[in-house]
Amino acid sequence: MRGVLRAVPVALVGSLLGFGVSSGQAPAEAAVAVPLVRAVPTKVMPIGDSITAGADAAQGGYRTDLWQLLRADQRPVDFVGSVSSGSAALADKDNEGHGGWTIEMIQGSVVGWLNTYQPDVVTLMIGTNDMHTDESSGAAPGRLSTLLDTIAQTLPNTQTFVSSIPPINDELKDAHVDAFNATIPAMAAAKAAAGKKVTFVDTNQAFSNPFDMADALHPNYGSLSKAAGLWYGALTGRPLLRLEAEQTANATLTHVQTGRITSASGGGKARYIDFDDSTVAFTFHAPTAGNYRIRARAANGMGTNCSHNVAANGGAQSAAVYPSYGWDLLAVTAVDVSLNAGQNVVRFTKGDCYSELDAIDVSPVPTA
Repeated sequence: MRGVLRAVPVALVGSLLGFGVSSGQAPAEAAVAVPLVRAVPTKVMPIGDSITAGADAAQGGYRTDLWQLLRADQRPVDFVGSVSSGSAALADKDNEGHGGWTIEMIQGSVVGWLNTYQPDVVTLMIGTNDMHTDESSGAAPGRLSTLLDTIAQTLPNTQTFVSSIPPINDELKDAHVDAFNATIPAMAAAKAAAGKKVTFVDTNQAFSNPFDMADALHPNYGSLSKAAGLWYGALTGRPLLRLEAEQTANATLTHVQTGRITSASGGGKARYIDFDDSTVAFTFHAPTAGNYRIRARAANGMGTNCSHNVAANGGAQSAAVYPSYGWDLLAVTAVDVSLNAGQNVVRFTKGDCYSELDAIDVSPVPTA
């Protein structure tokens, strides 16, 4: 088991959202569903409703940042499905997200999708549209169980990752959400015990703040970035520590401003890193010395690639280079650094032109 990366003075995001475990508890090693090396790309089919299709500002749901995180590792991956949706920040837009659909509606089409596209991996987040009445929400766990069985029977070697669903801004419907979500971990465990390739992913924890929701039903772009980090950890077996640039618990800002925006995963980002002395310094603990990957999420509206310089513990600088998707669409790029066991300081400073820093995700450099 690996040790836990943690922020100083508190593991504000890493323990709660990155690892999905309590502070101080090491995450268990997990199988790698989307490996670094594969003769042909791993085919991933995202299945769900409008949250998967993309009701957020980036029009891609969690898929936008999940794709970028996987490609930042240079993992060969191919999203598949009959629907195409997403922004310039999502290069592979294929999916099976269908606005307004219930579990039963997905059940009616899933065999055809699976036979057509033959995915290696399914990411399944479905059930929000079943939460509107006592009757439909009560039937939802049984319908989800049947759907998982159908996927396993149709493609026994396909790995299915089934997620909890986001909250709903309605007291009665959100009680239905809580009851439904509570059934999924044991359901997935029972399927796995029966030899079916089913794994539970708790993405509901990414939507814990009032600003995480775009409306009563749909998470916003920034919070879906947090969910993408959880999906990434499940698919790669490599949980991430997320540190928000604008939060003083995670970073010290010098000659930098902060601004609120819903495209940022913590509701804000570090802006105007424009001067020679502008610095965003992240402080956190690493469990062991070694090479770590920093995945930086930033906005660049300059119309050309821009960068930040990144250095760990006063060492040599590397460039984190961001494509230009605009100030409201964010890019994810990776830089590898050498960290010490214990406390580390990773500094972001001005590079070429101008970018606004939202957050970083940290893990040991993946090897599988």
